[in-house]
Amino acid sequence: MYSLVRIALTTTLVLVGLEAYALWTDSRYKWDFIFLMLLLWGVYLLRDKIDLHPVHYALFGVFLLLHDFGMFGFYETYPLGMEYDYWVHGYFGFVAALIVSRAYRYHKVYPPAFIPVATLVVLLGFSAFHEIFEYLGALTVGEGEGVLFIGAGDLDEWDTQKDMVNNVVGGVLGLACDYGYRSIRGDKRSDSTNAA
Repeated sequence: MYSLVRIALTTTLVLVGLEAYALWTDSRYKWDFIFLMLLLWGVYLLRDKIDLHPVHYALFGVFLLLHDFGMFGFYETYPLGMEYDYWVHGYFGFVAALIVSRAYRYHKVYPPAFIPVATLVVLLGFSAFHEIFEYLGALTVGEGEGVLFIGAGDLDEWDTQKDMVNNVVGGVLGLACDYGYRSIRGDKRSDSTNAA
């Protein structure tokens, strides 16, 4: 539990610093702070119910930071020839797949062979929720940057579909890495060690 608290507090401190910069520059990302804090601490509060692993939580914190780096114009860049938005959505899918599949293994809700399918379905649900949230934000407050606005990386007519595909691609990679790691360890059973 102590390591999860440290991860949450460290991520919070970095996000507070980014929020101070957003307020100082009057970036529209100043509104994202509220949602990022809700996500960071919401996952923390669910830690016991989902058997949250510290590495997965740290990766989740990195995802939140990668999103917030958009205030520096990252969403207008093309690292390794691919839109930054694609990287962030793919990374989210990767991390979410690790967290969700571990939770399913912990609770033994589904047979092991069905867990990847259930994980990808939940991942698509998260993705759809985000896209609807972004759309409603754009209708309410207009175009711009941040989670409530349609901005760089969101102007393509196929943006929603591309974002969801990138989430799934990241999710499949996350599931493959998780399966490979557990196979190497010889741990195909439920990974229910509480690493909090």
